[in-house]
Amino acid sequence: MMKRAVFFLFLLGSLTPLMRGAESKQFEPDLVAVHDFSVSPAIEKLKISGWWVAERMENELVQSGRYRIVTRAKIAKVLKEQNITSVPTLKPQELGKMVGAQYIVTGQVDYSGGAIELVVTMIDTANKKGEIRSSFDVDMPCAEKDVGARLPELIEELAKKLSMSPGEILDEGLKYMKEGDFEAAVQSFNDFSRCVDLARINALTEMVSEKHHEERAAQLAIPGKTPGEMLDYGMDLMRKGDLNQASLVFYHLQKSKMAQMIRNLMQVAKDGAKKKEETIGKLLTEARKKFENAIVSRDDKEKRRDPTALCDEAITMLQAFLSNPGMQLSPGERRKIETLISEIEAFRKKLFAGPTPEREWVVPGVKIELVPVKPGSFTTRPDGPKEDALEHPYTARITRPFWMGKYEVTAGQFQYYLKSLGGLNRNDRYEVEKEIDFEAEECPLSPSYQLKRGFKADMPMAFISWRSARDFCGWLTRQEREAGRLPEGYEYRLPTEGEWEYCCRAGTATAYSFGDSTQDMEKYAWYRSNTAGKSQSSGGKEPNAWG
Repeated sequence: MMKRAVFFLFLLGSLTPLMRGAESKQFEPDLVAVHDFSVSPAIEKLKISGWWVAERMENELVQSGRYRIVTRAKIAKVLKEQNITSVPTLKPQELGKMVGAQYIVTGQVDYSGGAIELVVTMIDTANKKGEIRSSFDVDMPCAEKDVGARLPELIEELAKKLSMSPGEILDEGLKYMKEGDFEAAVQSFNDFSRCVDLARINALTEMVSEKHHEERAAQLAIPGKTPGEMLDYGMDLMRKGDLNQASLVFYHLQKSKMAQMIRNLMQVAKDGAKKKEETIGKLLTEARKKFENAIVSRDDKEKRRDPTALCDEAITMLQAFLSNPGMQLSPGERRKIETLISEIEAFRKKLFAGPTPEREWVVPGVKIELVPVKPGSFTTRPDGPKEDALEHPYTARITRPFWMGKYEVTAGQFQYYLKSLGGLNRNDRYEVEKEIDFEAEECPLSPSYQLKRGFKADMPMAFISWRSARDFCGWLTRQEREAGRLPEGYEYRLPTEGEWEYCCRAGTATAYSFGDSTQDMEKYAWYRSNTAGKSQSSGGKEPNAWG
């Protein structure tokens, strides 16, 4: 395992300062102070200050136990003694010198394009130019109202990275590769590159050749069980000023015979990350396409697809991907998928927010499709069908808009209703069941509420009493009121005779909605001679002009 570190030392580099010529001494944790973060106007608008971010970053660094911290209380005391009223006006190097910190942690926070962007940087105060020791960034899609709640998560994530040694980050990358999470591995290796200065380490390894100490380096036993621990051992030697010993460690690691294998391993990680990125991109594109089709279908009068079904398909796809144990996802990848799920669920919730005037409405759960009907009137005809000859001609006026079921209430929907009554006692159950003629040959349900042989869930429910139909409507009204989807004054009920005929006529004055002749009856209706008296599935014939 020792030799795995070799390739990364060849490949990756960053800005960690190298101490030259210092005497070997006992190493102490670095003394760090946190400077106020720079926040954009969009963040200030949310009442989040740079001081607020800095305070949380300091708390996270304290909990890591990796640094000695100059607390913000001490910083405030020093500034007061120096008669300085504003931390943000100070350069990090100036603040570091004033409070005696070796490193200053600072950064920027922004909110744009629906995402939080956070950058954190650790600056070396010993360097006049403010040399960067390490820098990390992260962004997360987030609703504006949730920024205050989600920002601490990102601060914790970057504080953890600041508190990790280069070797720990390297080992983390190797762990991700072992687990098959290639994108996370590549991210760790990129983070690693910001913590190790390749050029300076290479300069140390050249010392070994110059002094002809190759054999000594090859025989060196390096403490540590992992590549990262061996690397950190060399880094600690370098920081203590023991450059000779550090040079032997780095030379030993760089000359390992495992270098080519590590090179191949890194390429696998890159290829795997690219493939996973393509897979996730395809998934998001397909799910978003279904979502967009759902939005279009909501307003499509013909409604080729049920928008709720499209939303369900998209959400199911995304959730199945998230729960796939073979697919390792980084926090960023998971957030992208979860954000789209939340977006679709919010839209789907609006579909189920209750009936909206002049729009079709699908009752959740029982999935009854209702068509909006505008007010109007119709007049019966004295020269109508023979069976209506005894009726007087009259005009009926519908004064309020309402919704009518697109289809008959089906056996499956009535079955859903009966099964929802599972908590009834024996007497109440008897009152419900005595209104259903389960023994009738054409009743689609058995006494155990199962579909009888030859019947389908989408066939009309039959052989129930008027009272049973009324109770079904009362149950549906209660369900929807409790769910908060039924506006004040609304109810589900059976249509009156006038409402029924008004909807059947669909604005026509002919004997049937499709004309006076029965020639086209076959297109629009099931009847004894074309069904042999057997029940048929709802929706199998042409609808009238109102659907």
